[in-house]
Amino acid sequence: MRKGESIRNSITGETITMLIGEEETNGARQLYQVRLPSRRPRPPVHYHLAFIETFSVIEGKLDIYVGRERKHLILGPGESATAHIRELHTFANERDTPALITIDTRPAGSVVRAFQLAYGVANEGGAAPDGLPKNLLVRLLFVRLTEGFVPNVPLPLQKAVLGMAAFVARVTGVLARLDEYFSSSNSG
Repeated sequence: MRKGESIRNSITGETITMLIGEEETNGARQLYQVRLPSRRPRPPVHYHLAFIETFSVIEGKLDIYVGRERKHLILGPGESATAHIRELHTFANERDTPALITIDTRPAGSVVRAFQLAYGVANEGGAAPDGLPKNLLVRLLFVRLTEGFVPNVPLPLQKAVLGMAAFVARVTGVLARLDEYFSSSNSG
């Protein structure tokens, strides 16, 4: 996504707007704004190997859970928390009002591309109630793009499954069909 572009998930109501794209920073950084609807559930606890994420609140409150002990932080406007490489984390809006946050990834990573995929699929009716792809193969491609790994499952096994999913998607033509989500914004 380019600076100023937005995408929306019609199932969850989430919106992402790119503030600083990776092409502007030569891949060193990506900053995007996320509008989280009220009571938006959290993604599974996960960690990243290639980038850190800093979550900052502009409006509302954000629940962040970090570390093996899943320490619960409640961030308000002007407050931030960083998930470091290999640090378990997840986040949610557990309130009755929407939250507006920014997420800064360094280096850029491919999380926004993952959400372009998920939101595009959702906007075409292919999402599960959590707003992510219903199709297992496409969901695995989403996970691969987020570069997020879950605890308690051996990392080599996760990488092998995600790599196999990418291979199957490539040889079956699924990957080529999904390319449309990366070439333009999905306004939902």
